[in-house]
Amino acid sequence: MKLSATTRLLNTAAVAALLGLAAAPSFAGNYAEGDPRPAPFASSTTRAAVTADTQQWLKTAPTQGYNENMGQEPVVVSANSRAAVAADTQLWIRSGLAAQQSGEAGADTSRPGYREAQAAYTKLREGPAYGALVDQLSGRQAAAPGATTVR
Repeated sequence: MKLSATTRLLNTAAVAALLGLAAAPSFAGNYAEGDPRPAPFASSTTRAAVTADTQQWLKTAPTQGYNENMGQEPVVVSANSRAAVAADTQLWIRSGLAAQQSGEAGADTSRPGYREAQAAYTKLREGPAYGALVDQLSGRQAAAPGATTVR
């Protein structure tokens, strides 16, 4: 028995529709339960209470091979301002250390190019350029007359 082209097309369309219906749930995700993002949690604990609790825990926390005095000293993440970090990063890039670090050899301190870039970075960092850049980035430097600040 020979099927006509129309019959074959209809049969193919019917099979494709059935396969599509069978696969549809796997594409839908789990949206039946609502929004999958977690709900924000508002804490009733104060920052001071969390800090005190953390410091108390650090006194008795196991060090697991790290510094024995870790729990007795206050931990300072960074004393630098955002402007100081940005200025330091710009000087690191200007000195050529960024290019040396990102090159094929990586941070190979034995290469003369790396040592030259490191010396340039140290000179920039210890010179007046660093302080001026920090002042400029922190907005303490007065804008030139007629200059427009874009934010």
